[in-house]
Amino acid sequence: MDVTDRRALKAFFTARGLAPQKRFGQHFLTDPGVVARIVALVGAGPGVRCLEIGPGPGALTGGLLGAGASVLAIEIDRGFAQALRERWAGRPLVVLEADALRISWHQAVSDTLGPGPLKIVGNLPYYIAGALVARLWEEPALPWEQAVLMVQREAARRLLARPGESGCGAPSVLLHAVAEVRRAFDVAPRAFYPVPTVTSTVVEVRRTARELPPGLAAVVRAGFAHRRKTLRQALAGLGPGAAWWDETLRGAGVDPDRRAETLRAEEWRRVAAAWAEKGRDEACGSKAPRKAD
Repeated sequence: MDVTDRRALKAFFTARGLAPQKRFGQHFLTDPGVVARIVALVGAGPGVRCLEIGPGPGALTGGLLGAGASVLAIEIDRGFAQALRERWAGRPLVVLEADALRISWHQAVSDTLGPGPLKIVGNLPYYIAGALVARLWEEPALPWEQAVLMVQREAARRLLARPGESGCGAPSVLLHAVAEVRRAFDVAPRAFYPVPTVTSTVVEVRRTARELPPGLAAVVRAGFAHRRKTLRQALAGLGPGAAWWDETLRGAGVDPDRRAETLRAEEWRRVAAAWAEKGRDEACGSKAPRKAD
């Protein structure tokens, strides 16, 4: 069965009593040309290990396996998970029926694919794409080296925005702290079933750092939590207070009256270093060393 053929895909749905679920944000890729481009971008082949998020009926799964890669697929829908197991029985595919937001990707990979470099692939549901992308810095032990992800075009624009650029937010600052991000290509709505109302974009993410600098996650999230506030005001919520942050920001070469979206990557690093060095201890009323974020 060719799930990139819409007639075959609809027949598959009918035979198994399945259908795209709106609550899961399911829009399935049906364009073989797009599948081929993603597989090529991943560099799938013998010896390549892939973690696929949300495979659905398996258009990308088939492309990766066909190129010789080993795949761990995390699929929340029981019907699709079982269909994938049956269709590619005997192939280097493990299907884990689970919510990708609720499990440890690192543990899942360790338990199934074992040690070694990893590539992450996925046509991410629009409404949880941000939370899924966050795993790239939230699980530093996950041995990923490249991620090829399809997201809504507007979400891609935000991820591609570098610190200090228009559209930048906490996710883009944190992502750029561990990786290089580039736009690969856009995908028209007609490439999916059911057809979404928006254009998608494939982004390529290449890892450049094992983990975030200490303190960076805390200060970036606090800074962007109240975009209209100055950094002095926004970061005061972390403690020890606005006066401390006024002095600390100036010491880091950052005007306390600036706002989060204006800071460049190096400025965020200097602010994070100050917080990791002494800010958390002062906020907790202790000078004892503490583990930073």
